[in-house]
Amino acid sequence: MKSVALICFGKLKTPGFEAAVGEFSKRLQRYVDFKTYELKPLPVEQKSDAVRARVTGKESAMVLELIESKAFQASHGRNITIACLDESGKPLTTVDWSKKLEAEFDQGKTPVFLIGSGLGLGDELLKRASLKIGFGAQTFSHELARLVLVEQLYRATSYIEGHPYHNEG
Repeated sequence: MKSVALICFGKLKTPGFEAAVGEFSKRLQRYVDFKTYELKPLPVEQKSDAVRARVTGKESAMVLELIESKAFQASHGRNITIACLDESGKPLTTVDWSKKLEAEFDQGKTPVFLIGSGLGLGDELLKRASLKIGFGAQTFSHELARLVLVEQLYRATSYIEGHPYHNEG
């Protein structure tokens, strides 16, 4: 079965978000083996550039350690592609999402989506990403970005499978 992973920092705490993300995750499971990995964000004692770089560097190492772990590779294989949510990323239409996902699946790859902590993602992860995705010029909370991402993954995979969830035109 096709596999998709989401690695993010922090838990869903805002009322209603856990239920909404859970609903779209359940729907997504119809089409792919979908797993979410929640990592604990590191504390930020001050918001200087040096501290930001150190913290995002350590958080990047946490993500890479997870991706390279035997347990992760047992679930998703070694042939992964990294897609980062980033403010510099390109917004995609549903059809673009579905084409990119389908191309990864056709190559036997597992797309791994990353949502950084409140400081974003470290440079090392952004350099390794084959795809940087943005949701437009607005800044979203990490919880809202997670909900939008999971809904878009469901929308794109259901589109690939010919389900009428997405209406275009």
